Amino acid sequence: RVCGELNISCFSCCICKRGGPVARNHCLKRRVLGIIHQDGTYAEYLNLPVANLHAVPDSISTEDATFVEPLAAACRIVEQGLVQAEHRVCVLGDGKLGLLIAEVLARQNLTTKLTLVGRHAAKAALLGDAVVFQQAPADASKLAAELRGAFDVIVDATGTVEGLKMAAALAMPMGTIVLKSTCACQATIDTSGFVVNELNIVGSRCGPFPEAIRLLAEGTLDVSKYISGVFPIERVSEALDMARSKGCLK
Repeated sequence: RVCGELNISCFSCCICKRGGPVARNHCLKRRVLGIIHQDGTYAEYLNLPVANLHAVPDSISTEDATFVEPLAAACRIVEQGLVQAEHRVCVLGDGKLGLLIAEVLARQNLTTKLTLVGRHAAKAALLGDAVVFQQAPADASKLAAELRGAFDVIVDATGTVEGLKMAAALAMPMGTIVLKSTCACQATIDTSGFVVNELNIVGSRCGPFPEAIRLLAEGTLDVSKYISGVFPIERVSEALDMARSKGCLK
């Protein structure tokens, strides 16, 4: 069994020649599985370069292996060196990616317990006592006073336009906002607060598959709790309907 990275590099452009994460994520001629010039997993067959494939150890179930890609995206924040032990860290958004990010960052020996700001206490409960849950308000203007300017690092995984505004309200001066959302909506944002408070905005994309596989192989990160349903291939239409339903994680 193998799992495959989505980004297909040319290995010949000036970016690829630099190697490392920049080549993995930012090849000038990259193709992306199911997104850019490469048929995705709705095809009967697909192909990926051998360089994109990673063996799945026998200790990892096939169901758990489906989490390698999003878990690797969570690990990318650590790979970027954006979180230090002394930082007060907040994850904004309690969807599947937000929960996996919280799982990864809570394992970084933080001095202060990570805060998860979301809409669903039941989802946060899946993390146990690894995080402190705070109910997200309808908009940034209604954010609790004790949360305003309280965090060194905020990871926005909301997938909404409002997420960046709320992240800015949560950030302390000279704090860092990590954008994990790929919301393509047009937004009008007052940038004065970002300048006055000298906030850093950092994009974060695909991450290291080997590190995600290592975390799963250790057996200390239970991702099965994020599986909302399992279907045989014959019931693929039902599976897609469930995947589109509100509250479904995986």
